[in-house]
Amino acid sequence: MKISVITVVHNDKEHIVHTIDSVASQTARDCMEYIVVDGASTDGTSDLIRQHQSQVDVYICEKDSGIYNAMNKGMRHATGDFAIFMNSGDSFCSPDVVERVLNAIGQAPQIPNLLYGDYRTMNGASFSRPIPARRYDKIWYGQVASHQSTFFNLNFLRSQGLQYDESYKIAADYKLALQVIRLSNGNVLQVPICVSNFDVTGVSTLNQNFGLSEANRARREVLGWGWPKEMALTCLQLITRVVRLHGGVIYKILRRL
Repeated sequence: MKISVITVVHNDKEHIVHTIDSVASQTARDCMEYIVVDGASTDGTSDLIRQHQSQVDVYICEKDSGIYNAMNKGMRHATGDFAIFMNSGDSFCSPDVVERVLNAIGQAPQIPNLLYGDYRTMNGASFSRPIPARRYDKIWYGQVASHQSTFFNLNFLRSQGLQYDESYKIAADYKLALQVIRLSNGNVLQVPICVSNFDVTGVSTLNQNFGLSEANRARREVLGWGWPKEMALTCLQLITRVVRLHGGVIYKILRRL
């Protein structure tokens, strides 16, 4: 069993080495391949990657048409059984994450189509406490885990002709998770592992309103939702935000249900 770790980057010389070092420090590095897709950076990022190329198995440096085009490119070059995206600025929570994930796969009754765990948010040198992932059957509400804590079964994706929808700008990762979970008939594995440190300065965090709009589009396209369900979900999300702000313990309990 091999894990393909893919990093997409464009003009981020401040954070790329942090991510490369995090991947290189994994105790299961022999069971991994590391792919870096650089959108032809011009700020010195490319030079830094080349200086660390001994830690990178596949380096692609060329222009792309957007982040999801770059991610699809990375998946096409992947030769592993599972792929996880650890984009520039993100990192694994601990050096043994991949090792523990491989052990979980080996103990599962069947190879899952999707595997995911908890995550922490990261802003500079500050980390949140681990944020628990949701149950996969709550995917209709929103992402069950951060993109950086999700492992996709590449054989399943290819058998179903699935990839990131490049017409999306922010929420193609949510749409892909929706598609995989909908087609998996329960063959999804949630592991009690804090997988990733999620850099909250990323594109989806900075464009939350547009991301919510695209998430509704994904629900329409994958689940066949109409505006009544969308409006009901919007009301539920507003209530959830109030509970999260003023009833932290209650929110944590509800999140695990």
